[in-house]
Amino acid sequence: MKYLHAKSPCCHGKTIKYGGRRRQCVLCKKTWRIRKKKRGRNTKRKSLNLFLKYLKREIPSLYVLSRIKQKSKSKNRKKSEDQLQREVKYGLNKFLNNNSWPKIPTRRKLITIADAMVETISKKTYAFYFILLKTVKSNKAIIVKPYIKLGNESWLGWQEAFYQLPESVLTSIKALVGDGSSGLMSIAKRRKWIIQRCHFHLLARIQGRRSRWARSRHRELGERLYFLAKEIITNPDEAVINHCLKELEIIKTNTGSQILRKYLSGFIKNYKEYRTYLYYPELNLPLTSNTAESLISDIRNLFNRAHGFRTIHSSILWINALLKYKKFATCNGKLPTKLTR
Repeated sequence: MKYLHAKSPCCHGKTIKYGGRRRQCVLCKKTWRIRKKKRGRNTKRKSLNLFLKYLKREIPSLYVLSRIKQKSKSKNRKKSEDQLQREVKYGLNKFLNNNSWPKIPTRRKLITIADAMVETISKKTYAFYFILLKTVKSNKAIIVKPYIKLGNESWLGWQEAFYQLPESVLTSIKALVGDGSSGLMSIAKRRKWIIQRCHFHLLARIQGRRSRWARSRHRELGERLYFLAKEIITNPDEAVINHCLKELEIIKTNTGSQILRKYLSGFIKNYKEYRTYLYYPELNLPLTSNTAESLISDIRNLFNRAHGFRTIHSSILWINALLKYKKFATCNGKLPTKLTR
């Protein structure tokens, strides 16, 4: 509400007009402007260059950058770390507001690659669920907005992550590529999706218990397990596969490692889900979930360069900015999986 007979701010006396935009106090004759201008020099228009360089890993850290002389038009000067942080924060907010998530194609057969990351922020554990979608003929997967939930990776978290997608997208998904997580597999079976388990995770788990490297104590057994696993997941001959499965059963029975026995038991039980790409060649299924793993690796690198994030809100902003910047991830199908020496 505007007061027609406002008192002066200095003496609380009567005010009179003193020109078009000024007023005067009757008692002390002091004048003032009714619509004050912003004091100081005009702020310069900030760019996104510093933010994009930090996002693309061209800058190691803002602390290092603050110690380097930066040339301006007038003289050489150094920006403080606080100035750099404000400039990066401005670029972060501007980038998020001006960029949207890529559109997901519908009415096409979609393949989803999914993986999760667990991080502790502010003494609380959060699970980040990442979903990528690709068409059958494309080698680029669309990065979907991640779902974040308090707690560890769970079936309920995966269910909520997939249910944030439109129903038209869920009905277009025909197959899922994952690392064999029980929650992820249960969602796929409930939706009647074709399952392709990750070859790399299988070989890495077995080699983690019985390595085939030169300095391993169980090198001979590790070489044999690697050969048998590769034969089962790649050989189209059913007779060879049955022979390899019987040999794996014998190794599982005689091994002293309880964890290896668990891995071999799960592999023997679900070996067909590692060979799905042979049963459905028209889907051009990726053999691994390394596309999602690579994405998580980039996010962990961002966490390390920032020395962690204080709040879950800031971590969500930076993860969304990184994924919006990438938009797509390269995803090739039917490539052989090898663990190099």
